[in-house]
Formats: sequence, structure tokens, C-alpha cells
Amino acid sequence: MNKEVRTGDFVVPGDFLATAEEFVPDEGVYEEENAVYSSRTGIILKDIDSKKISVHPKTESPPVMKEGDIVIGRVDRINRQVANVDIAAVRGMENREIPFTGDSVIHISRISDDYVEDIEDELRPNDIVRARVVEVTKGSVDLSIEDDSLGVLVARCSECRGLLERQDSKLKCPNCGRVSSRKMADDYRKGLL
Repeated sequence: MNKEVRTGDFVVPGDFLATAEEFVPDEGVYEEENAVYSSRTGIILKDIDSKKISVHPKTESPPVMKEGDIVIGRVDRINRQVANVDIAAVRGMENREIPFTGDSVIHISRISDDYVEDIEDELRPNDIVRARVVEVTKGSVDLSIEDDSLGVLVARCSECRGLLERQDSKLKCPNCGRVSSRKMADDYRKGLL
């Protein structure tokens, strides 16, 4: 027989909380075979009025990306109409490692409101970008850099690897003089994430 749990009790993942007839699972819990269990370490909250039970974290949980989040990442590779991005941080959770292992991509249609003919005119491998999460599925994260505040934050010359400097709407390498274009964030190389 399972011990009755109360609001304020401390639980760990897998602890029995209630039967599914007593309470509806809410945040931090799951239902299995007509029983409700804790899915995280934390404190129980039983809402008698709504018949919901939840567990609020006692430990800091890893960041979970959701629609609307702003992320910082590095363009890993470009394939035809898609740029693959290695996400390094989620704004507001910069000090936490991201547990996501799927593909994070920027499709050519999510680079600008204007028509983009060649993705490599806007993004290149190793560019550091700020993007907005548009959709999160089990195996992928779709990103957008359409807003003025989104886009390339830091870019390097494809010839000499020097840091490119902004000159109006183009980028110029101070070392070799090469000029290139990117979809730059409005604060390109200002150091703000």
C-alpha cells in the first residue's frame, strides 16, 4: 500500500503520488497504469478544486526549448536550402547546457521577408547567429532569422578567416579586403546575446 502524499512533500522521479481517479496529472508528473508518479525532484502541489497534482522543481532543470525562444548558435553546414545550426545557448538560460540532440535548421524561407535566391548569400558555415525558435518537434527545431534583431552576429572571412567588419549592408575583411554579404542582426559584432 502506498503512503498518502500531501502538498509540500518532497519527492523524486518515480515516486507514487496518487491514483488517476483521484488527481489529473499536471506539470512534473506522469500517469502509468492508472497511477500518477513524479517525473522530477521537487515539491508536491495538490489542487483540490481542479483535481490536479503537480511537482514543482526543487533542483534547476535543464532548459527546454519552446516556440518563441531566442537562441544563439553556430552555422554548422549548408545544404541547398537549409542551414544546420549547433545551438549553444537559450536566452535567459545561458548558464545551462542544452540537452537537445536533434537537428536545428534555418530554412531559406525563414531568412528574410524578401525573396532569397541563394542561402549562401545570407549565411555561411561557422557564422554565429541569433535566431527565434519557430517550432520544436521530437527530432528537430525550426529557426527563423527574419526579424531585424535576428541574424548573423559574428562572421569570418572565407579566405583568410579574419573577423568581418560591417560596412553599410555588406561585410568587409580588414585583412584581405574581401567583401561579402550576410543577413546580419542589427547589432552585428556588438557583443549582445
